[in-house]
Amino acid sequence: MKRIITIGLSSVLILPVIFVAIATAEDSTSTQPTTTETSESELPKPDDSRLLERLEKRKTALKTRLTNLESAHIKSKCVASQGRVSSVRGRIKGIETSRTNVHRNIIGHLSELSTKLKNKGVDTTTLDADIAVLQAKIETFNADLVIYKQDVTDLEALDCKADPDAFQASLLASRTALEKVKQDATDIRSYIKDTIKPLLQTIRAELETQQPEETTTEGGQ
Repeated sequence: MKRIITIGLSSVLILPVIFVAIATAEDSTSTQPTTTETSESELPKPDDSRLLERLEKRKTALKTRLTNLESAHIKSKCVASQGRVSSVRGRIKGIETSRTNVHRNIIGHLSELSTKLKNKGVDTTTLDADIAVLQAKIETFNADLVIYKQDVTDLEALDCKADPDAFQASLLASRTALEKVKQDATDIRSYIKDTIKPLLQTIRAELETQQPEETTTEGGQ
């Protein structure tokens, strides 16, 4: 069966979709971060000494080689596609800065709350454990975002006409990395919504039962 090769980078260029998934998490903080505009000179550049190694690994992982017709098709379209990647890398950097601020605010907010609860004599063992799990999920998100950034950077840097197989392999790697980042964002959102938020509601209800006047003020923070 003839394989169909798609040159369009639409799957790689849908970055905003990733971060819609953690909109609920943003609502957990009082600080609204702003996306940072990043100049091209500040963006990470490909590591030439390792680029070839990464490209070969991707081609090996792909296992299949392009036909002559497929190679010719990619060669005729890939340079134009690469021209779109530069703006994508800038968006990645800006969004990365924004998400870093959001995640820092969430962890800081929860840690501060835990300290206040401890001072009131509340057992925060479960809350502290949940904060640790959330932090681990955020670290996974950050690590996978680094991989995605590298894949996109390499996709722009490689000589696609000289090595269309590397271009196709890198494009597919970018799409796979993007899906991982999207899933990480979904995991963060779900954990906040399904685990941390219900726990905080339970703690608040218990405090209101014991000390209604004091916890009313506390709950507004």
